[in-house]
Amino acid sequence: MHHHELVDQVHRLLMDNLPLQNGKTPGGWTTFNCPMCSDRRKRAGVIQSGSKISFHCFNCQYTTGWAPAPRLGGKYKKLVETLGVQVTDIHKVVLDLMKFGEELEIEDTDDSYVYSAAEFKTHSLPDETTMVEDLPDDHKVKQYAIERGLLGKFPLLHINNPVYSARLTIPFMYNNKLVGWTGRHVNPPNKETAKYLLNTQPGYVFNIDRFVDSDRDFVIVVEGVFDAVFVDGISVLGNVVTPEQAHLIDKLNKRVILCPDRDEPGKELIDQAVDLGWEVSFPPWHPDIKDAADAVERYGRLLTVKSIVDFATNNKVKIRVQSKML
Repeated sequence: MHHHELVDQVHRLLMDNLPLQNGKTPGGWTTFNCPMCSDRRKRAGVIQSGSKISFHCFNCQYTTGWAPAPRLGGKYKKLVETLGVQVTDIHKVVLDLMKFGEELEIEDTDDSYVYSAAEFKTHSLPDETTMVEDLPDDHKVKQYAIERGLLGKFPLLHINNPVYSARLTIPFMYNNKLVGWTGRHVNPPNKETAKYLLNTQPGYVFNIDRFVDSDRDFVIVVEGVFDAVFVDGISVLGNVVTPEQAHLIDKLNKRVILCPDRDEPGKELIDQAVDLGWEVSFPPWHPDIKDAADAVERYGRLLTVKSIVDFATNNKVKIRVQSKML
């Protein structure tokens, strides 16, 4: 029996027995209700990466998987048995791994191949890239950065090509490497012109490098890049947290506080935060303030951050009530 046949057997034990109601994330994870706990929000996910397969539940934190090795971990066997796989079928795979294990291309593994660290491809900036600070003072992109109070708060770029010339570009870094960027149009000419052009990769969390070795005991999670820059937080680049993003954030081992935008789409992000055990903050800002960036422009960064931290709660009842008022 060849390597690929053994790998296929192990993967199919899990993949062929997933609940019928499942979904897909942009990063390739198949999500579903975890069979190991009372999850009802599809907080569990499985992903295949070459010969490896990984399972993780963000509700009960059950984690298991397999990388090529002549045995099957106990947690993996327990998972597939809970999904309804017959013990005799599990034993057949276990025996085949023992008999033909020498055919496997062995990879380092312990009891299971677990949720791996994020890997993002390194990108290169176009040749036409300059720092916004080096632009002439009357340049529209530099003027926009000054008006928004962004200059000096974060590395700001200008890409002088037809796509990005009218955009303020913010680089996306991970492990001190460039992995993407976003370009914010400084004056969209019409509704058809996208305000933001994202060049990103699934699972990326903006500004997370800032907190890997930070002494701060909390991190503020927001939706938009500008929000993150203004409050010195991290952005999930939208109103949904993917399993990959949640994993990166939880690995920081910090108090996580979500500050959602004050609109209808923000409610989905709030539900996910509750499921993940994060705190959610609803500061008593003026009704016309839509997000953290607006709050900083009105109250200043220090007062805005203080209000986010002071009004953070993990009380599910309070969060549900406040969410309905958005």
